[in-house]
Amino acid sequence: MSAEVCVRVLIMDDSMVIRKVVESVLRQADLGVDDVVFAANGVQGLEALERASADGLELDLILSDVHMPVMDGLEFLQERERRGLAVGVPVVMITADGSDPQVVAAVTAGAQGYISKPFTLAQIRECVMSLLPAGTGAGR
Repeated sequence: MSAEVCVRVLIMDDSMVIRKVVESVLRQADLGVDDVVFAANGVQGLEALERASADGLELDLILSDVHMPVMDGLEFLQERERRGLAVGVPVVMITADGSDPQVVAAVTAGAQGYISKPFTLAQIRECVMSLLPAGTGAGR
């Protein structure tokens, strides 16, 4: 992996434990994740995207829980698009139930995929590897 590669990820989940688990799994998956931003809900996620934009930082990936208080993952997707934030940045939804109608709605609204809880390192790696910029991750 090239030394210049710095993958920036936004992880949104109302559980701090899940946020840290997702971060740990992403790092263990050797995807080049170097910078992680956390949010507990969609409102905080939008604020993080606005800060990143103001600072001239580009995110490479967004992982979002579907069910969160204040603003859920689907509402976040819709508001992100309405505001024109992080355009083109892939979003992967994290859910306890892959048949959840909100997951289907999120994918319809632009999410590039979903990961069901509980997840494994291999599942995370497989889902996000092709979504990250060229040159990141093992074997690229």
